[in-house]
Amino acid sequence: MAPSKKDKIFAGAEAPVNFEFDDAVARVFDDMLARSVPMYEECQSLAVKIAKQYLQDGAKFYDLGCSTGTLILRLAESLPQKRDILFVGVDNSGPMLAQAHRKLKGLAPECQLIQADIEGDFALSGASVITMNYTMQFIPPPRRGAMMKKIFHALVPGGCFIFIEKIIAESKELDELFVNGHHDFKRRQGYSKLEIAKKKEALDNILIPLKLSENINLLEKSGFNKIEIFFKWLNFAGLIAVKN
Repeated sequence: MAPSKKDKIFAGAEAPVNFEFDDAVARVFDDMLARSVPMYEECQSLAVKIAKQYLQDGAKFYDLGCSTGTLILRLAESLPQKRDILFVGVDNSGPMLAQAHRKLKGLAPECQLIQADIEGDFALSGASVITMNYTMQFIPPPRRGAMMKKIFHALVPGGCFIFIEKIIAESKELDELFVNGHHDFKRRQGYSKLEIAKKKEALDNILIPLKLSENINLLEKSGFNKIEIFFKWLNFAGLIAVKN
């Protein structure tokens, strides 16, 4: 797997006004995640470990918002060679899926990569595990409940939904503290204050986090009654929701 190019999207004078998952972002996306998302590698490992516990033979694994396919690759490589599992990666970005195709070309025919709007007519069914990491935050909040219900109904009994997301603290005071802590993290990864500010502006009204309590409430309303937080770092959280 070729290493991702270094993320310099917001370093120059021609930084984009609005964030888009285009060719430029796709080429550097793996580096962007590793340097922008706290504990990203650990969260990938946790997601793989949890998914392996809930995968069922003959059922599907979906990664919604699969981007460059890293999670699918890590999960597939961690499993025995003989397996009756179909890996399905779904993303609405053609450039992201082009990167995923290159990364996952050795997995055919066990893996399908589909360009689709996960909110639209794309049908989810027969899944033992569905992951949606750092993706729900890009769906307008009024539509997230419907998305979670779609996921719940697509899971087979005993299946699970793994969900990692940027969040807002319950307290405004603590939220400011957490956001500043996240910006400090990015600076330690080599991003400048200007890059951080430009990216934040480009993501305004595109990436809209909710409170952790609001996300849990949406999961409960969707039908999940076994929900646990498996990761928390300032303004990021990972949850697992199991369908009984």
